Amino acid sequence: MDSEQFNAPPTTTAALSSYYRHYGTHSADTRIELVHFQQADDIEPWFEAWSVSGPALVHEAVAAGLRPVLGFSVYTWNAAEFLDLAHRLRQLAPGLTLIAGGPHVQQAEDYVGEEALDVVFLGEAEVTFQQFLDSDSRAHWRHIDGLAFLQDGELLRTRARERCRELDAFPSPLDVLELTHADGSPRYAAIAYETSRGCPFKCAFCEWGTGAIGSKMYQWSLPRIRDDWEKIVAAGIANIWLADSNFGALKQDLAKAQMIVELKERTGLPRSFATSWSKKHSRQVQEIALLLNRNQLLPHYQLALQTLTPEALRLSNRQNMSANEYEPIARQMSEQGVPIAAELIWGLPGDNLADFERNLDTLLATFPNINIFGYTLLPGTEFYARREEYRIEAIPVAGYGKAKGEYVVGCHTFSRDEGEEGYFLISAHILLVHGYIMPLTTRLLALQGEVPVSPLLRECLRAIIDTFQAALGVLDHSDRMVIYEQRNAIYLAALAAPERLYTALATVIAAHCKAHGQDPQGALQVLALDRALCPRVGREQDTLAHFDFAADAVQQALSAMTLPPEHRPPAPCTLRIRHPGGVGDILRDADGGSWLRGVVLGRESGTLAVELA
Repeated sequence: MDSEQFNAPPTTTAALSSYYRHYGTHSADTRIELVHFQQADDIEPWFEAWSVSGPALVHEAVAAGLRPVLGFSVYTWNAAEFLDLAHRLRQLAPGLTLIAGGPHVQQAEDYVGEEALDVVFLGEAEVTFQQFLDSDSRAHWRHIDGLAFLQDGELLRTRARERCRELDAFPSPLDVLELTHADGSPRYAAIAYETSRGCPFKCAFCEWGTGAIGSKMYQWSLPRIRDDWEKIVAAGIANIWLADSNFGALKQDLAKAQMIVELKERTGLPRSFATSWSKKHSRQVQEIALLLNRNQLLPHYQLALQTLTPEALRLSNRQNMSANEYEPIARQMSEQGVPIAAELIWGLPGDNLADFERNLDTLLATFPNINIFGYTLLPGTEFYARREEYRIEAIPVAGYGKAKGEYVVGCHTFSRDEGEEGYFLISAHILLVHGYIMPLTTRLLALQGEVPVSPLLRECLRAIIDTFQAALGVLDHSDRMVIYEQRNAIYLAALAAPERLYTALATVIAAHCKAHGQDPQGALQVLALDRALCPRVGREQDTLAHFDFAADAVQQALSAMTLPPEHRPPAPCTLRIRHPGGVGDILRDADGGSWLRGVVLGRESGTLAVELA
């Protein structure tokens, strides 16, 4: 099942099926069906349909001496739904053998015997899956590497599966996937594709380099990759999302980037190529980023900093990463027009709110884009294993239920109150910066470095909640985690009444600047520019906005991550701005605010003033 943010072909389960079709002893006599849910709502119709014929089929198979198997590819975003579905299937068809694999179930003791799962696959699963399906009986399971199941009431883990070093031995998942409809049109807009496996880092919050994948990096050959990519673009799939852990780290990665550029030049596809970049931002990594950017293939070049706090870096096993030397990289990439972004995680053991806010203020003055994520404690990671040692306090992630995905809200270095206030800060940053309510004002103050910005963001969000309390109905305004979960409702309510929104923001900004001994005039001028560019309700329209300063020059300077001239003479101007509209219709998520912001078309002659509504 896909996540809410990404629909793509089910390449993981297709890879298992393709391997068995190629190597399975009984493949000719085995029926395999891939079931792909693009969203959680797809589960119930499938279950209702399966309930009609499935149980009888299972009974018939068992009576014939066969073993019907139903498997789940489990990630954090689908674990709750799949565990519930497994329970319902167990009740409906007791003869099913229910199996699961994927990164979220590698801590098998939480699932085998605790949930309605008979077997968990540990590590790389293609070979394990083939041997499991070909096994003559349950007694043979103990001889298959990479399994966990109950034996005489106790959890039995078989020997760890040795990873495959020659990845070309794995047949392509594309061999068993239908990428197009009957009329030849693409079934999918995007695809997740891996050219390598493994991660050399052992970050304590991540399972990539320590769990199901492993630390040693292996890769497919260029001919194999080219063959698959030719099929992908021939199917009309527009976006390739690389599932590699450290793209750019391997010598062959430059050739892969050159290959994708050649494909686009020849076919027009793909339109974008996204990946997780190498933590070592070497000369080759930057060369690849520049190459992709020149060819309009790069949606973002993200530095996964995660934290700048020394103790959090140490506990996370990231203190010596070259990515921590981010300033020259950010400057060089920004100068060359690369859409660079920084990534932070709030809630890591070793961090605290004061340090995190200082770090965020520093990065707001360095990066044009920052993505902040709340730390979700995941099974199979070092922090999960040491949660008692670090006194980690966590609450269930909304929607994940028994998935064992949990927001970290406290630990030995920050209190529960600090933890929840950190999530409130994330909410404020998403609404006010990602949502394009006051991104330029935020950047101006961060570049000036005279007023703390992160506390201001929190103050502004509290003012928005107070202002729109009636429109937010049953929302519990005192519960910061509820606010984090319901931030998009707050965003839409605020944008529906921009006059009230910006009046409230101006009051808070003026008081905050004065409290820190600063004149608020410059910030309030830029707030007027933010208001003029903020996403709008309604249809596409052009507006004229009048300013008592050179707003176009100020916008250009801030867009380039530089301060406008400090003592600029008054230069009133009127700008023509095109607004795509769509708030509440197309735009329902604050994270997409920058895509539907107003665009300055140019200056207008004269000094016509218009009401900004």
